[in-house]
Amino acid sequence: MKIIKNISVRHKLMLISMAITMASLLLASVAFITSDRLYAQKTVVDGLNTMTDMIAANSSAAILFGDADAALETLGFLKSQGNIQAGALYLKDGDVFATYRRNGFNGELPAPGSNKQDVKFSDKYTEVFRPIVYKNDPIGIVYLRSDMSAVHDRLSWFLWIVVITLVTSLVFAFALSTQLQRIITDPLLRLSAIARRISTEKNFDLRVSGHGRDELGNLIGDFNTMLNEIQTRDRQLKEHQAELEERVAIRTQELEIANIELASSKEQAEAVAKRMEYHAHHDALTGLPNRILLNDRIHKGLAHARRQQSMLALLFLDLDRFKIINDSLGHAVGDQLLRVISRRLKSCLREGDTIARLGGDEFMVLLPDIKSASDAGKIGNKIIKSLTDSISCNGHELHITTSVGISVYPFDGADADTLVKHADISMYRAKDIGRNRMVYYTAEMNAGSRKKLALETSLRSALGKKQLHLVYQPKIDITRNQIIGVEALLRWKHPAMGYVSPLEFIPIAEESGLIIPIGEWVLNTAFRQLREWHDAGFDELTMAVNLSSAQLSRPGFEDIMEHALSNSGISADKAELEITENVAMRNIDSAIMTLQKFKDKGMSIAMDDFGTGYSSLGYLRKLPIDTVKIDRSFVSELPDSKDDALIAQTIIAMAHSMNLGLVVEGVENVRQLNFFKKQGCHIVQGFLFSKPLLADELLEMLRTHDTRAIINLVRK
Repeated sequence: MKIIKNISVRHKLMLISMAITMASLLLASVAFITSDRLYAQKTVVDGLNTMTDMIAANSSAAILFGDADAALETLGFLKSQGNIQAGALYLKDGDVFATYRRNGFNGELPAPGSNKQDVKFSDKYTEVFRPIVYKNDPIGIVYLRSDMSAVHDRLSWFLWIVVITLVTSLVFAFALSTQLQRIITDPLLRLSAIARRISTEKNFDLRVSGHGRDELGNLIGDFNTMLNEIQTRDRQLKEHQAELEERVAIRTQELEIANIELASSKEQAEAVAKRMEYHAHHDALTGLPNRILLNDRIHKGLAHARRQQSMLALLFLDLDRFKIINDSLGHAVGDQLLRVISRRLKSCLREGDTIARLGGDEFMVLLPDIKSASDAGKIGNKIIKSLTDSISCNGHELHITTSVGISVYPFDGADADTLVKHADISMYRAKDIGRNRMVYYTAEMNAGSRKKLALETSLRSALGKKQLHLVYQPKIDITRNQIIGVEALLRWKHPAMGYVSPLEFIPIAEESGLIIPIGEWVLNTAFRQLREWHDAGFDELTMAVNLSSAQLSRPGFEDIMEHALSNSGISADKAELEITENVAMRNIDSAIMTLQKFKDKGMSIAMDDFGTGYSSLGYLRKLPIDTVKIDRSFVSELPDSKDDALIAQTIIAMAHSMNLGLVVEGVENVRQLNFFKKQGCHIVQGFLFSKPLLADELLEMLRTHDTRAIINLVRK
């Protein structure tokens, strides 16, 4: 149909004429051929019926008397019928009485049916069954089979006549329509030609020639009348145009003067507006999009993702230990570092991605149209790797890492606030498990985050409500069978949750800043308790307290320590400060300076959980430490674990070579004790001797020397 629409009217008229002719002839031919075929079939059937009637009448006597020869003579006249292929006489019971076959016919004769007359048609032959009746009783059946080739030949002859007639009619119709269509198309062509000339030349004086009282004549007359009207309107428009142009020229001169005056002020206003627009949506320090612009792009990205049923990801970035750099080296270095980091982060993104600075050392990346969640992971890993190279800022070679949390639409949230919250939660999870890594959001994190928030809320009031208390782990000198010191350990008994593990609330205290007041309370409480034990006669006892990175890097911490010592009345040489490798390495230079000041005052410095952190011998030599504590993770499988035994022996050998003291944590059975005794370790802690005790319980142990029984077992 599309092809027919695009051809000319002339060809359409020809096609219509020929189609009508063809349809009429085809219908007439089909009717004629169908009628002739039906007539030919009827003629064949009538001939067969006549012959079967004759055979039935002439063969009844032969069947009654069983004269087969007479029956064959009766069938013999079929030889003169060229269309008969076979014939047969059947007895009443269906047995063949006499048969006839034309030369060359080898087909099998059918079994007779009922006594009723029956005619069967097929493509190549026609069969007739006729009962033989004598005195109204059937005595046999006549069967004739006629060839249909004559009918087929007649049909083929008629088909050729139809084809020749159709072809001749089409040729005649084509020739006739070619001439007759001009009566309609010639006026249309003239009309079309004039219309094209008017369109190209804009000459409205042209007119279409031709007259008539039919529809085409009316169309031409109406077209010419329309041209007259257009020509009149065109003259009027030109007059109005000339008048308008004159007025516009006058007005233009007036406006040009005003435009010149406004141009400068407009440019200034636009420049101010652009600057305001830019500063309203970008971070002043890094030039990155700010939170406002990011939120707008997140909402647009979510709308697009919903329409396209695609995925979108948010990456929440927080620089690890940036505050230490900012506090120790100053904000100028911190700002320069942020600008360098911003450029590196931008280089990791695709076109169409957005990175925004949310404030401080927090960034967020929007990744629209990702194919899978793993695409966000690839970008996250690329960002982490981009910060591995050191950054030079104002003469300082700085190393910084980042923790990345990822949330993905639609799996982790359907709106912007939820996705941002879940990316934030997963970022904090990345920090919890070691920093400098990427973590995808999971539903379990949200539950953990709620629990963490609840713990932080309760922890803020725990100190005031006296829910925090200290227990003390004895340190045993196995060569003297004596408790030489204790380690103060913080415990929290929540009124609803019971005892909360330090592994849960200590990290929360460090992140929230609560470790500062809690740590100050621990120092004062532990040193006052030590004063009480000294007054009870155990004046050689030492007290070990653990320090966090927040305490160690806090300005004025030296004054807090001095105040705790002076209030308790104990000497500095009875205080031992324990730090972990990770705490010391967060700001190694600052840690060295602070710890050296404490050591100069007579305090002992112990490296706790040695072997589980950085374990850098170079850094270890720089730190002013006196004692190394072997972590319980290397003790629990001894002496059966060869790997742990080798690690423990290496740490012991290193400590001896550096003239450092050794304390073994987590000794829980005699075999472990004997192992370290053979290695020359004399100071141990663990459940083999005692669990962490309350102050009164420890005083009782000091008085009764409860450790002597176990040490005597070791001797045996």
